[in-house]
Amino acid sequence: MPASPRLALAILLALGGLGAPGCTTSTELRWVPTPRKGVEVGTVLEPGQGFEGTLQLGNTRPVEGLSAPLGQNVTCDVLMAVVGKGPAGTEIRATFNGIDLDWDLPPAATYSSQELVELAQEQLRGMQVSFVVRPDGRVQALPAPPADAPPELREVIETMLLGLESFFVPLPAEPLRRGHEVATQARHDTAEGLSQALEQVVELRATYRHRDDDAVLRRVDVEQERREQRPGEEGPITVEREVQARLLLSTSGFPAEIDRQTRELDPVRGVVFRKVRASWVRTRGLVPELVAPPGSDVQAIADPCNPDYVGPATCEEPPAPTPPADDPPADDPPADDPPADDPPADDPPADDPPPTTAAPGPKGPSPKGRRAPAP
Repeated sequence: MPASPRLALAILLALGGLGAPGCTTSTELRWVPTPRKGVEVGTVLEPGQGFEGTLQLGNTRPVEGLSAPLGQNVTCDVLMAVVGKGPAGTEIRATFNGIDLDWDLPPAATYSSQELVELAQEQLRGMQVSFVVRPDGRVQALPAPPADAPPELREVIETMLLGLESFFVPLPAEPLRRGHEVATQARHDTAEGLSQALEQVVELRATYRHRDDDAVLRRVDVEQERREQRPGEEGPITVEREVQARLLLSTSGFPAEIDRQTRELDPVRGVVFRKVRASWVRTRGLVPELVAPPGSDVQAIADPCNPDYVGPATCEEPPAPTPPADDPPADDPPADDPPADDPPADDPPADDPPPTTAAPGPKGPSPKGRRAPAP
């Protein structure tokens, strides 16, 4: 069952802002004890499932010769479907809609910021991507932006794809106990032979229950060090990323909220600081255009009846059926009784105190130096 708008707002308040680490617990989320033996957390990806999300993405990019770094922000809506499973993993298909761009460009850019906004509205609204998620929860490889796209637009697409990737976090298979850290590491090669290496530390911080619909959410903090190769003109280029993330994981098997910060070091492009705020709900069924296979990894919606279609075609809607003339309209049903007031918050047990109203974010040293044995 999809999360309610009130639940999404409550989670947003619980996680706090993207800036300084810390959060204020929403009054609609009630702290509840976590079983001492631990709980299993993870993402459930079964064919036929759908997810709807909103991504708020921001980059801070220092540029040589400029006194202030560039500020680059994009907000977009995403419809995502689990299409099927194969030998390599689970196939995911996503469509981006509602693009809102505020993007600073360096002086050497071939477009102005306003021209880039217009280009993004024309080409990215309805953009569809496909990729595979490995059985351990890592993305096998994100699709590359179109080779013929302008470099400024490619940077926007890359930012959107990295924001989408934040949904997929490889979580330990064993139960997590509150306050205990679990370190893991993994590595794989893409189909193009590019190395993708990950070291991470995961900690379960707290459990919450929503007062209205009893949804249970687990707060999990994640620290990652990633070394990922991308294609370069003279061979593969290794990009280093240091990631800190706070997740509120629904016990239904998906991250309801994500708050992630990344320091990215690319030896060619320089340093970029990235921020991701994402909220997700599970949809009742698949969106038809997500099921139809795209012609390539990145594709725009071509159905003129889709509300996010951009193009010259028009949608011809069928006429509404005429009701029988001899059937009188049914009486309106009586209104439901108003809901009762929320009960007061339960007092937490004395041996397991609640978090403070300013719970700290990811803590402890970097995963470097706490390596776990390779699987």
